[in-house]
Amino acid sequence: MLVITVLAILWLGYAMSTITVPLLVALALSYLFEPLIERLQRWFHWSRTVSVAVILGIFMTGVVVIVVPTIFLVVSQTGSFIASAGSGRYADLFDKGVALLPEDMRTQAEDSKLWIEGKIPWSAKVFGDDQSTDSLVPSKAENPSVNPATEPTSEDASMGEQAPPQTTDAVTESETEEDQQLQAMVRDEVARQLGGGIFDPSAGLSSTGDSDSSIGKEGFGSAALGFVGAGARRIWAFALGSIELGLLVFLIPFYFFYFATSYPKVLRFGRELIPEDRRTRVFHLVREMDKAVAGFVRGRLVISAILGTIFAVGWFIVGVPYSLALGLLVGVFCAVPYLSAIGVPIAVTLLAVEQFSIPDTERMAWWGILVWPTLVYGIGQSLDDWVLTPFIQGKVTNLNPVAIVVAVLAGGSLAGLYGMLLAVPAAACLKIILRDVFMPRIHAWREGRAADPLPGG
Repeated sequence: MLVITVLAILWLGYAMSTITVPLLVALALSYLFEPLIERLQRWFHWSRTVSVAVILGIFMTGVVVIVVPTIFLVVSQTGSFIASAGSGRYADLFDKGVALLPEDMRTQAEDSKLWIEGKIPWSAKVFGDDQSTDSLVPSKAENPSVNPATEPTSEDASMGEQAPPQTTDAVTESETEEDQQLQAMVRDEVARQLGGGIFDPSAGLSSTGDSDSSIGKEGFGSAALGFVGAGARRIWAFALGSIELGLLVFLIPFYFFYFATSYPKVLRFGRELIPEDRRTRVFHLVREMDKAVAGFVRGRLVISAILGTIFAVGWFIVGVPYSLALGLLVGVFCAVPYLSAIGVPIAVTLLAVEQFSIPDTERMAWWGILVWPTLVYGIGQSLDDWVLTPFIQGKVTNLNPVAIVVAVLAGGSLAGLYGMLLAVPAAACLKIILRDVFMPRIHAWREGRAADPLPGG
């Protein structure tokens, strides 16, 4: 019954994720802020309600003053990076790098690029191999707007010198080509919006009509309804997204206030569920696990925020483009030990692209492109190892670096990024259970003070 109840709760929570996600976020925030609430009560002799209200007010003010402008800057830099990548700005650097490789490695790099383009079609724009603009120019057979009378005929060709030479203005030709491309793009967009079943972009015909060259009234009406339906769906999706975001913004502080003010009652309710003869043992294990999990989570959150700021400012000083977005992203990766190293090659690549796009006289030395972003990361990582982690987080998990790396890799292989985030706290809890529950029994059996715990022993 216990297993069925747990599975039912998990399924119900997944099915009602719109409601359960704010609840879980608010409950996690209450757990994380509990030590601060207790300190405010002890230092200023405030009631729990006043302490929670002060924390909530400071948190909301910080979100409005700091987080929202930062998000706008990050979104702006991220959009600029995506636009630059989509325009093929980084394709030249990739081609130059491939050209410097040996022939065997060059072939492997090209094969890898083709494999990526096959799996991710839009990546062809990043590598500069997208030929979609060429396909937008219709041929003479497909373009009905070309006047056959203006094309030279066989009689004109046979007349030789008597035929007047064909002179075309370059500007007019360019404008005509752009108009043709625009018409083709419009036809393709119409076909995409209508799902391909109402309108045929290659012939301009209604798929349900006759072979007439013009769109009939029914085809035009279907196309108009398709446009209206597509627009209505987008507006409805935007409205639903706005409502969900508004609910999150409102519900999380709302739930947090009541969870934080009622947190002691929740703990008392949990204590009453534990049998009397096991309370001492269970309380000891739960306190040890809470110390490891809470200390690690709170410490890594603070350390991630500090390191993200250091990386963003440091990479901005050395000239790495999109430094704010990259620094904050790497700061998020700092929540998982040693995962932040992924930011170094990205920073070096972005700086190299930026330097190769300016004149040679203004470029940074080649060693500076490699050294300066790496030096910024080294300073931040050294600060984490020698100052931040010992003073903020301490050795709450009691795990050595090898155990942490193994736990992170195992969590990533089992559950991806979520597994990497939960790997260290789970490993710390497992170590506590092994140390306080299983190992004493094994030692007692080894010394002859207890029976063999294995079946049939």
